[in-house]
Amino acid sequence: MGIGVYLYLWTGEGFYAYPLVMASRDDVARGLRAPSAETRIVVADRTVIARVGIRSILERSSSTAVVAEAASYEATLMAVDEHAPDVLVIDLDLGDDTTKGLNLCEEISEKYGDKTKILVMARTLSEFILVEALRRGASGFLIKDQVNVDELQKAVKQVQHGETVLGTGVSSLLAKSVGARTSVEPLSDRELEVLRLVGEGLGNKEIASKLFISESTVKFHVHNICVKFNCTKRTEVIHKATQAGVL
Repeated sequence: MGIGVYLYLWTGEGFYAYPLVMASRDDVARGLRAPSAETRIVVADRTVIARVGIRSILERSSSTAVVAEAASYEATLMAVDEHAPDVLVIDLDLGDDTTKGLNLCEEISEKYGDKTKILVMARTLSEFILVEALRRGASGFLIKDQVNVDELQKAVKQVQHGETVLGTGVSSLLAKSVGARTSVEPLSDRELEVLRLVGEGLGNKEIASKLFISESTVKFHVHNICVKFNCTKRTEVIHKATQAGVL
């Protein structure tokens, strides 16, 4: 016998039961069932309604499965360790402030590397939070009240395949902070080292090993390089860097 989870909405004439999740009793006993899907996801958010809503959106796709949910720092670590998801969708506000969420991103990135990509969904945005999240291992950053269904589903797929994803509001902030550029901003010595290894086709883990730095630090440098070249993909960066004579 199945167990249903519903969101009740007041329509003015009565309550409408919107079905969010259907699960068997076995699923409830073990957590969420992990069907064979292309993308396995853990959702970390301290509010139940947010977790249920995100899961409902993501599981509209038959190729996506939310294999676990978590509401705290410790529970998120356990869920990632147990289920080895492809993507962790996380709200940084898992504690009293965003510090715990940022630390969690860094810990998971250091431990699991590219095996588990991190997509941040934040309630608020500041340049500091954005930069720190990317520096500590996040591959994508979205603002909760500015993201729609299609954007969230697409973002999960993009980060899984190694792209850096920035939501609409996030891109606007970067555009303001970086400013309009007609030429490439100079790269630091470390960014040049990372760029040359990217040009050789090396992944983040290989670059980290060669330069004796963490994978999260490599991701941070790659992100900065992408911003300076006004690109979102490594292939675009390599093309523009070659044209600019950097490679």
